[in-house]
Amino acid sequence: MTERDHNTTADTPADIPSSHDEKGSPVLCTVAKFAATLTLLVSLIIFYQGHNLPGGGFIGGVLAAAAGAMVLLGWGANSWVARIAWWRVSVVGLLISLTTGVVLMFVSPSGDFMDHITLHWPIHLPTATFFDLGVYLIVIGTLMTVFVELGKEEGR
Repeated sequence: MTERDHNTTADTPADIPSSHDEKGSPVLCTVAKFAATLTLLVSLIIFYQGHNLPGGGFIGGVLAAAAGAMVLLGWGANSWVARIAWWRVSVVGLLISLTTGVVLMFVSPSGDFMDHITLHWPIHLPTATFFDLGVYLIVIGTLMTVFVELGKEEGR
């Protein structure tokens, strides 16, 4: 074998590791594990405080999708996150938001769509929280669908 043959056989595609077959770097996976968990926790806090303070379903959903993006960066497009049908999460969120408005149309004294009522449970729970939950799920589902599809597109 000549020296040229040695150089060409070392560069075959089988010898080059593919980012789609293996996890990312161990450092990225470790950081993503902690950062995604913390981001998801902050996302839930911002979601819950949204009916009294700035925040709510949209920004909480964006943060939750950012946590999902971190997992995708760390473990790639073949991770468990990529196997979820995220568009279905968006559809469930849309159904929750619409159901909240329609139910309130029939239950509230004024009969308005999306009327504001506070439920008297052990915790302070305005009906806006249910609408925000729908928005939260719509945003997570939509952004995660985009992120997963972009990750899969890279491998084509």
